[in-house]
Amino acid sequence: MPQDTPQKTKRKEKCILTFARAWNTVAATRCLAKHGVEVITGDDSVIAAGNFSLHSKNVFRYPNPDDHPEKFIDRLVEVCKAQGGDDVDLVLMPMHTCSFVVSEYKDRFEGIAKLALPDIDQIRLVGNKASFSQVCEKYEINTPKTIIIDSPDRLEEIANNFKYPAFLKLPDASAAIGLHKVKNAEETIKHYRHDMKKFNLSEDELPILQEAVEGEDYCSTFLFEHGEYRASMTYHNILDYPPKSGMGALRETVDASEMEAIGAELLRKVGWHGVAEIDFRWDGKHTPYIIEVNPRFWGGLGQSIESGLDYPYLLFRMAVDGHIDPIKAENRQVRTFNPCLMTLLMLREFHDSKDTPHEIAEAFKTFQRQYKISHIKALGRLVEHLGQAVNPVDRFKAVENLLKENKGAVDELFNKNDPLPVLGLLYPLTVFLKKGKISPELLVSKAGKK
Repeated sequence: MPQDTPQKTKRKEKCILTFARAWNTVAATRCLAKHGVEVITGDDSVIAAGNFSLHSKNVFRYPNPDDHPEKFIDRLVEVCKAQGGDDVDLVLMPMHTCSFVVSEYKDRFEGIAKLALPDIDQIRLVGNKASFSQVCEKYEINTPKTIIIDSPDRLEEIANNFKYPAFLKLPDASAAIGLHKVKNAEETIKHYRHDMKKFNLSEDELPILQEAVEGEDYCSTFLFEHGEYRASMTYHNILDYPPKSGMGALRETVDASEMEAIGAELLRKVGWHGVAEIDFRWDGKHTPYIIEVNPRFWGGLGQSIESGLDYPYLLFRMAVDGHIDPIKAENRQVRTFNPCLMTLLMLREFHDSKDTPHEIAEAFKTFQRQYKISHIKALGRLVEHLGQAVNPVDRFKAVENLLKENKGAVDELFNKNDPLPVLGLLYPLTVFLKKGKISPELLVSKAGKK
């Protein structure tokens, strides 16, 4: 009697995600789990939205990668060894700027976990806004005029001879940290000196001055395999936090083949491997301007996934299999919104209100004092004070119109089948209660730099 043919045991598939506090990590966790991948999430913060997800099968903490990069890597190696095995395909997928640290220490993960990351030299080349402007000049790519303020001694000379309006930027910052729109030399000099002191910048981190160009902002996203195109899509931020210069609070997918062609050509020339997001500015008529490259996953990853491109799983397959075919995704015209950033926009609306601003400020001060004693009573008193300070009908009229206009937009954080990540809202709320305000650097990281 013939023996049964042995069945090949299916290998387990696992993925370790970092920066669990981020909304795009929540999106990546859900995306990978949908495809049967077991997800492990980590962060240096106790309160992290991704850790609350039902799809995160294990959580861990690590040292802050900005302050202790080597200890951060040591911890990741430890977790990878614990989660791996002979029958496991394990991928390490850093979600934020900590991916730069992982890229620099790639050799530490040989034989332990698989990666799909660009080399650190590629990241430094296009991720630094100063060197990126030189890359664009070399390849004749349309980008706004950019000046590197290479010495504080030349600050006044450069500022007085530049065309305004302009943007003052930190070359290695993200999430609108250290970004200022300036309308004259006086503002440029003031913000330059303030940021030099605030961020304790070295000679390699001096701010750049970039001409402001007409048009609206677009975000083109890409997946490349050793310099070869694999996938792309583009979305447009309808609302930002902070307004007009920050992270997308409400987004929509758009058809942007010209921008994607420009971005793909750039990434092809630098031999890119992995994911990237490129910011464009376009007036709808002329050649789009490339503004900058984010050499990592982007804040609007949930928008990309809702639009039909499961970037985290595509990257996972590329890391495990070594190759994927180009993806032609169906272009879904969808909108998503971030409830946390929308909440912050509403808080800002109250704070910046021209209607009895003194009463509003006093309401928040009272709230902060009373919150330490009784959370419920403090919230009740806050609502009461705000009701006395403003006309609720007038104050929420814009919000009501916005909700009507964008009915059907997908909440990228709340999901009825995975509701707990909304607890991640506790992080910015806690920051607000402690600091009395919320800035991008507090939301993203302690230092606010890459």
